[in-house]
Amino acid sequence: MAKILTFGEIMLRISPLSTGEKVVQADTFRIEPGGSESNVAIALSNLGERVAFLTKLPDNELSEIIYRYLRKYNIDTSYIATGKGRLGVYYTEYGIGPRPSLVTYDRENSTFAQADVTDFDTNKINKDFSWFHTSGVSPAVSRKASETLKKIITKLKKKIRVSIDLNYRKKLWEWVAEPKSESVKSIMLSLCRRAYLLTANETDFQDVFGFESNGDTPQKKYSRIAKNAFEEMPELQYVAISLRESISASENICGGILFLRNGAHFTGPTFRINNIVDRVGAGDSFTAGIIYGIINNNNPQYIINFAVALSALKHTVMGDASQFKKSDVEHLLKSGGEGRIIR
Repeated sequence: MAKILTFGEIMLRISPLSTGEKVVQADTFRIEPGGSESNVAIALSNLGERVAFLTKLPDNELSEIIYRYLRKYNIDTSYIATGKGRLGVYYTEYGIGPRPSLVTYDRENSTFAQADVTDFDTNKINKDFSWFHTSGVSPAVSRKASETLKKIITKLKKKIRVSIDLNYRKKLWEWVAEPKSESVKSIMLSLCRRAYLLTANETDFQDVFGFESNGDTPQKKYSRIAKNAFEEMPELQYVAISLRESISASENICGGILFLRNGAHFTGPTFRINNIVDRVGAGDSFTAGIIYGIINNNNPQYIINFAVALSALKHTVMGDASQFKKSDVEHLLKSGGEGRIIR
């Protein structure tokens, strides 16, 4: 079984406890850990993979919340570094109907943002792992985090497959010099040249790389994007794009498409999700599903079907991370989402 390492910042997520409340009116909050790369780690662990999480946490009591959370999902925390600083925080308002969800970050100068490559044992990483995952959130956090991630990826041996979720976060790239689009593109290209798998949503490729899309079907629209990615990134073998049609904040239609370097593409099923519970982390579940599929099944159609179904399921539970096993995903694919009671 492959051993996977995910790298990124994990924070405390703070959300109004009552449905429909905005942060400014709430006086009771739900507090739990969250972060893109830790979400991928948890989703993969729930699917049965051996996973470790790599980050840097402050040396204080708040970090114990993080350790207990990760260990609850059987995530190996032994590679985590500690030091001075603070734990990042972000606030989430749940969107309902015409009102979109809203994220407010409070993570500047966090311990993770100041982490250095010397905080991590790259020799041990090369010895212990066969897959390394990160996302575009990590280099967006700070210049130092961007430099550290680049150094880690540069030190990875060829045997380690690298996956990157583009995860463009406009609010986080404030440290980048003008013109931002060119600087972000340069930074992400330098990281993604090592990528074996690239995942993203419909707009990330344009926001990060400026790749244009056209065509009257998803296959035609995104085939040009995939072609550009394969041309720019020599080690890239898979491009997976999650598709979303937003009827409202409460109702979405989700799907996905997988491209291979040889030009083949595979379209996943679509799921209409009514009464969304929490869509945060759905993209991370999609990415985890693709990684799981690649590791465990060489059928591209199965891979994209599995990823779309896992992402759809994530919309039905509260919190950042997926709570689903392989059997849950396969049941959804078999039933088509009819929602009958399992007895």
